[in-house]
Amino acid sequence: METSEVLVAMTGMLASFGLPLLVIAIVLAYKHQRNRLHQETILKLAEKGLPVPPELLQPPERSPSPKGGLVLLALGIALSVFFWERGQPWSIGLIPGLMGVALLVAWRIDSRSSAARRDPPR
Repeated sequence: METSEVLVAMTGMLASFGLPLLVIAIVLAYKHQRNRLHQETILKLAEKGLPVPPELLQPPERSPSPKGGLVLLALGIALSVFFWERGQPWSIGLIPGLMGVALLVAWRIDSRSSAARRDPPR
């Protein structure tokens, strides 16, 4: 192998394995920094003798999102069209597509039940 081929191969391997690790490291560092600032805020309030609001002690509520379901549904449609145009079994696209539909149904059920809990009937 020539030196340029080795360089291209090593760069490709580094990019394909290193970039996902770098993204994960950045996300974890951001979360760590945010948690540290949150704890420092609570500590400063306690040192000054001020009451700590209960909102600071509770974990933040995560509202369900339909994004994952929509992405899987779009992926399923795209795979089905791709395989259908190539004359191959298009039903492979049903796997992620139906998973996306299931996530969207679960999101809808969760959003309705959380709305019912927030607004009880009178």
